[in-house]
Amino acid sequence: MMDTEGHCTAEMATPENEALVARVYAQALEASYTGRVLAPGMQRVHDVEHLMQEVNSGVSFEQYFRWATLEEIGGIERHLAALGLERVRELTRQAMTVAFPKGLPPTPAALYTATAWTPAQEAQLAALFEGLEAENGHVTNVLAGYARTAGL
Repeated sequence: MMDTEGHCTAEMATPENEALVARVYAQALEASYTGRVLAPGMQRVHDVEHLMQEVNSGVSFEQYFRWATLEEIGGIERHLAALGLERVRELTRQAMTVAFPKGLPPTPAALYTATAWTPAQEAQLAALFEGLEAENGHVTNVLAGYARTAGL
């Protein structure tokens, strides 16, 4: 977005969109805690919102890669592409390359071992957060629009 002087500004999420995304995310968490399989639309909202919450909470991609499942990490680029969140997808792809230069680990145990990053990797993952932070409002608005369209 641009302000009246032509400077780039971050898109703000509306309170309604924030509430909708929070509701869908909470429903997805509840369903997963009880062992229910999530519908694809709910899974998409959950996985993207989980990415955003973890990265923002830790001010780096580190926290997301430590707490997300292999399935989530392996599918996040697909979800971001389906939602048209190309900037977030590119930042996430870059972060995955930094975090896992040999590719995504094949098992949870290998994922745990692979998250012992060097100081240089940690710095790069934190630097990539700065680009993602500006996308917060946009991502929430896109997720809310998707949730409405998907009937969530």
